[in-house]
Amino acid sequence: MIISPINAYYDLKRELYRRDFERFAGEQLWITSVEPGKIIRLNRFNGGQVLLHNAVEQQRREKGWVRAVLIKCRQMGGSTYTSARAFHLASLNPGVWTMEIAHDGDTAGAIFEKCKMFYNRMAEDLKPLTRYDNKTELKFENPDARTRGIYPGLNSKMTFNHAKNLKVGTGLTPHFIHMTETSKFDTEFCELLESSLFPGLHLVPNTWCINESTAYVGGDYFHNCCERARSGATEWMFVFVPWYIGVEERIPLDKGEKFHRNKEEKHIAKLAELGQPDDNVPPWIITDEQFKWRRNQIASREGGELIFKQEYPATYEEAWINVDKAVFPPDSMYRMRQHLADPKFYATIAADGKFHKDSRQHMSAEEGYFAIWKEAEPGRKYDIGVDTSVGIEGGDWSVAEVFERESREQVAELHLLINGPDLGEQLYWLGIHYNMAQISVEMASTGFTVNGALQRRGYPNLYIWRHRERAFPTLSSYSGWKTNRESKIYAIDMARDWLVKDQMVIHSHLLWTEMKNFVRIPGSDPSFDQYRGGPGYHDDAVMAFVICLIAGDDEMQGMRRVDNDPDANLTRRDQISRALAEGGPAFKDGFDTMTKIGARMKSLKDALIG
Repeated sequence: MIISPINAYYDLKRELYRRDFERFAGEQLWITSVEPGKIIRLNRFNGGQVLLHNAVEQQRREKGWVRAVLIKCRQMGGSTYTSARAFHLASLNPGVWTMEIAHDGDTAGAIFEKCKMFYNRMAEDLKPLTRYDNKTELKFENPDARTRGIYPGLNSKMTFNHAKNLKVGTGLTPHFIHMTETSKFDTEFCELLESSLFPGLHLVPNTWCINESTAYVGGDYFHNCCERARSGATEWMFVFVPWYIGVEERIPLDKGEKFHRNKEEKHIAKLAELGQPDDNVPPWIITDEQFKWRRNQIASREGGELIFKQEYPATYEEAWINVDKAVFPPDSMYRMRQHLADPKFYATIAADGKFHKDSRQHMSAEEGYFAIWKEAEPGRKYDIGVDTSVGIEGGDWSVAEVFERESREQVAELHLLINGPDLGEQLYWLGIHYNMAQISVEMASTGFTVNGALQRRGYPNLYIWRHRERAFPTLSSYSGWKTNRESKIYAIDMARDWLVKDQMVIHSHLLWTEMKNFVRIPGSDPSFDQYRGGPGYHDDAVMAFVICLIAGDDEMQGMRRVDNDPDANLTRRDQISRALAEGGPAFKDGFDTMTKIGARMKSLKDALIG
């Protein structure tokens, strides 16, 4: 058998590349440059990539395998480096399966495009045969079924997934797992990672797992991964890349410009010069041009220095500054966990208004459902708060929360992807079932359609918007809840107060999770703060919940009971009447005015309901 010198040359070159990733990357891998219009070789790692590369190479030499947790700053190149390592393993070795797992479809697609560019620009004589080539898989195998038995190819593959769609089961045996932006992964998926996927990745030579992310609020799983790796008590290695090493951006000084470092910058410079030995960060000299870039970034961000520190931390601790403030206090949320429970049953609402029990025992946040914890009780009043959506797959959910008014206890939850008219019909029967409950629909986007559907059906108990800016809240001529900056803050503040004082009961795991990850993003001043779900989390249930509670509280003005205060159990009118005996003329005049306003409000409400 005669061996071609050319084939022998490329066989030797492949073997050289298998042993030397840096040579392979510098000679065969191409990436898009940060400068538009340029595609360059991956022949030079930036400072952050060098830190990561040295760490994984040391672990690979000592252990044979790699298990690393990387906390990074933005634009460090951690995903590019890690996907290059995965491509290096799969494109040069037979029988390899690498898995790229991103937090969303767009990011997974971007990683696929990087790996596709690696393949397309490889030397033709080194390219492995490719059978599948799509946005979810690169399969290195002979595409010709007739000759596949003789020339099978590598029979290796790279798969590209995002955490919301990946189906994780037992029996999977990957050899390389790359998880990117793990702090944005759904909690339920993180549990599947630990129970199903990781057990299939064995601690044997040439197996890899790199778990990398920036720090985000709600990323408890990734934070715990960092803490375990940093402790040194597990097989996982911890890698931290501060901004001054990981980001190469800088702004040149103008001609003759004298740059004077402020106190914070001097502190960072001294920290960098000393290094951070506890986190294996070497000493580093920060230039004035880097600090000028830092100032520019801070000045151009709405959150200023706090947001910058989370995205570009100088120390590990700085990365976890709670910039995105949790709105509902963690200790109160922890107490509320004791009330969480599976529903009494799941159901569907038929066109004739009848409830049909569903045989399913458990529903996830990614499924539509109608959950009931308590049936309606005679004589009790209920409120329904509604946050609507367009009802398109992959978008937000339409959520209705049902609470018993006086106890503020959650009794039911509707969680659906549904259009406006159909949601209006479901709410019509839901309200009737719960003793003609008051329904408060958020009047934004499809909320107008839903509220209109209820009006056309003649639903008699729609929430009437209040004018809260007046001396005493008065009824408007509008139905539904109008969300603006002031009304949103008011509703959230009241709900938080009731939570802290244990004056509500929540049963839904979905609602509890959304509340736990509902955050405040600081603005330029407090009036411009943003309230929303943390990264990777919806807030539809939270908004339906606060609207529901405020609507019910509006109907209880001056009527709520306080168990440990006998005097407080009097109605507001009785309390004022008692005080009148001791009050002066000014007090009496104020009472008469409020009495007249209250009478007019009741009259208008009765007319609107009638």
